[in-house]
Amino acid sequence: MEELQMLRDLPAVANVSKDRITYSNAFKQVCVIRYLAGESPTKIFREAGLPPELIGYKRIERSVARWKAAVLKSVSGSSDMSNGEIITELVNLYVHAVTRKEKLDGIAGIANPDKANIGNAPHPLDRANVSGGGVYIR
Repeated sequence: MEELQMLRDLPAVANVSKDRITYSNAFKQVCVIRYLAGESPTKIFREAGLPPELIGYKRIERSVARWKAAVLKSVSGSSDMSNGEIITELVNLYVHAVTRKEKLDGIAGIANPDKANIGNAPHPLDRANVSGGGVYIR
């Protein structure tokens, strides 16, 4: 159970149970952008404090493939775009979503927790309706 607490403390993790990890939306977004830029999924997870030996190499690969497919569906015209163009579009969508949320929170008089915890900010993966966002822990 020490491993579960270690995972709970990571910004990349939204929720952990004894048999499932749900990743934060921001981590999914950053992971896909870095993957499209040519980085290894295993390296991305490791740098986020998620050891592949615990998560599982195949689970990492499958998660990134699932998130990438969801993101590509959310980017209009992505089949004709280069990875660089897709990355630019994703970053623009993310910045737009965060800015819109901050404006709405300001109008409503709500303190914006996203400034302290960007991991909960909205992003294109929210629009993509990603299902099965977690992976099983061995």
